[in-house]
Amino acid sequence: MSEKQPKSVKSVVEGLQQLQELTGSKGNYAYRGQENAVWEVESGALRRLKETNPQAKNPTPQGKKPTPSKEDFISYHKKELLEPARMDGHGVEEGRKLSDLELLAKLQHYGAATCLIDFTRNFFVAMWFACQSHKEEVKEEDGKIFILDTSNEKIFLSLEEKDLEKEVSPILKFQTRDKITLPEKRSLWHWSPHGLNQRIMKQDSLFIFGQPKIENTPLQWIEIKNKHKNEILKELERLGVTERTLFKDLPGFAESHGHNRPLPLGYGNAEYYLRKGNEALQRGDFEGAVVDYNRVIELEPDFAEASDHRGIAKYDRVIELKPIFVEAYNNRGDAKSNLGKLDEAMADLDRAIGLDPNFAVAYNNRGNIKSSLGSHKGAIADYDKAIKLKLDDAEIYYKRGIAKSGLGNRRGAIADYDKAIKLDPNFAMAYYKRGIAKFGSGNRRGAIADYNRAIEIKPDFAEAYNNRGTAKSNLNDHRGAKADYDRAIKLKPDLAEAYNNRGNAKADSDEYGEAITDYDRAIELDPDYAEAYNNRGLAKSALGDNNQNFIKRLISRNSFFIPNRFRRRDSAIADYDKAIDLDPNFAMAYNNRGQAYASLKEKEKARQDFLKARELAEQNNDEQLVRSCNEALSKLDNENNNRS
Repeated sequence: MSEKQPKSVKSVVEGLQQLQELTGSKGNYAYRGQENAVWEVESGALRRLKETNPQAKNPTPQGKKPTPSKEDFISYHKKELLEPARMDGHGVEEGRKLSDLELLAKLQHYGAATCLIDFTRNFFVAMWFACQSHKEEVKEEDGKIFILDTSNEKIFLSLEEKDLEKEVSPILKFQTRDKITLPEKRSLWHWSPHGLNQRIMKQDSLFIFGQPKIENTPLQWIEIKNKHKNEILKELERLGVTERTLFKDLPGFAESHGHNRPLPLGYGNAEYYLRKGNEALQRGDFEGAVVDYNRVIELEPDFAEASDHRGIAKYDRVIELKPIFVEAYNNRGDAKSNLGKLDEAMADLDRAIGLDPNFAVAYNNRGNIKSSLGSHKGAIADYDKAIKLKLDDAEIYYKRGIAKSGLGNRRGAIADYDKAIKLDPNFAMAYYKRGIAKFGSGNRRGAIADYNRAIEIKPDFAEAYNNRGTAKSNLNDHRGAKADYDRAIKLKPDLAEAYNNRGNAKADSDEYGEAITDYDRAIELDPDYAEAYNNRGLAKSALGDNNQNFIKRLISRNSFFIPNRFRRRDSAIADYDKAIDLDPNFAMAYNNRGQAYASLKEKEKARQDFLKARELAEQNNDEQLVRSCNEALSKLDNENNNRS
């Protein structure tokens, strides 16, 4: 690490350049932004104790307030914070007792003065805090970004799970392990509690603690003059670093919109609507984005960033002016991905990762593109990397679960959906996808339980009703299945799959005419629905047959054998033809058409269909269908031998 201290910086780029000069390429750095450069890096607990210490009114000869002893510092946490908080019921969360440090982190989140000193792994987040001027005493003050190398083993210890279980007193005394050789008066802990709350995750936070304050020895810093704060904040806002993005929880959102908070920089001007358009684009609100971009052009007709491919032009210009902006490549790649320009998006994200191999969000976004392209292994690799880099939220586990499902790894998918649900117990889509995976694994009742929860969270979830109906049908609850299909159709009248499935349920109840009506509607909604054509062919074949109970069982099991007596055979064959035309690998449609031809005594056509169905079944390891085709072929051979 360089001992050279930098001059002040007046832009994000200069800040990055100074950071590179100070830190080089080695180390694992943490940053803290303070809006007043003269403030020391000290804990809230120390500030509180100094202000309320009975001796505080009698400063030392040097004019400084006396510093409390380490014993007083430790006692404060036990007697004034932890014991009263636990007595008031704040020491338990979701039925689990919080450790002392977890409780202190929770208390600090809500404003308590503790031993924990906030740092971040994200330089831009620290820069944002250094540029603030909310308090009257810092309106005209310079800011400062402090830099610590937490890989410095002469000073730092990383908090481990076994340490976390201890009381705070031995932790602050560095007495939690048998072999801690660092000097107690200089040692510091670093702790990254990513799962505690949303704000910690969004700010990529970590806590430094162990001493009441951090002395100058391990610190380096970058200064920001007060006159440059607003311009740097504008640059950071373009990069998506704002009060709103950093304080995503409800208390933070409400506080950021208090009466004493200014409106966003440039509120109502062209750049403001450009930012709003980009935000809309990122959340998938394309119509809203277009409205905002149109407003930009209305305010400034020559605004090139809005007129030239709307939001993407903004990132093009940023990269042209400042090619080292990693976030610009990431954001432009994300925007291009939303617009379907996947190759260009992939190139931008590759570039972002090349510039910063530890940029978790870029791995996440690149994983999204790979998943949409069907490259599930590549997507999983990128999601793995993002998670390893502490992008630990429900959404990424959910997406990795989808990718694992795409590879047929249902067990791995279920594990990821479990993790997503643990992080967000109200994640309806995670329950829905886990239900699909459980159904595919043969756990019908488990699937129904997940669909129940998805519907509880999202009562208008038509697809969940539809899938629950299928699971119920597999458990022979045909009445319950039909009720679910009815509800799905009421909620979403254009859901073709629900009509197809309700048709199956009606066929199971011998209602072949009504089943055909539902298949007709499914095909009307989705003319390329091969399965609906196949099922309609089965229903037409069964309609009017005297052995309807037998036919009912065949349809519910995706029939392998159809009795000889048919009506509407030609119409049924036409449906099988269409199903095969749409899906040339639809083994069951070949089998069913073979049965129809056999009943019409067109034995050679039947033989060819059975042979093709068997070939496809062998490729799919469908032993049941292979046996059925062999039986049908043997029957045809026996009939030919008898005739001979």
